[in-house]
Amino acid sequence: MKKIFLSMLLLVLGLNYTSFANTPSYNDVEGYYETVSLSEVMDILNKNKGTLLDVRNNDEVEKTGLVKGTKHIPLPDLEKRLSELNKDETYITFCVSGNRSKKAAEILKKNGFKNIYNSKEGMSTWPYKDMVEPVKK
Repeated sequence: MKKIFLSMLLLVLGLNYTSFANTPSYNDVEGYYETVSLSEVMDILNKNKGTLLDVRNNDEVEKTGLVKGTKHIPLPDLEKRLSELNKDETYITFCVSGNRSKKAAEILKKNGFKNIYNSKEGMSTWPYKDMVEPVKK
């Protein structure tokens, strides 16, 4: 009886582990957003299925430029500028390294945005330099 119980317990734990192991990299914040690589970001942009939302500070954008077609709202200003965004559109949050973009994705989800991706990498590793435009001061 103990062997049967132990076998069933291991089976249940194994099934639960398998279901979590196959789950995409989602983070739960009153819904979901998906964390994606830069190549996945490019796929979304190339298919015109989303807008890059750059949450870097102004001085960072002035130094390195802005990816063409990007909506720029610094993270500290995001909550008070949400009215500039459409809750039904898809946004890919983006920063220098992926830390602030995660916070931005959480803010969007908390405020009812439904289609959110978070770039796990940012401008520090952005390989598509031909897409970057200088920003006028």
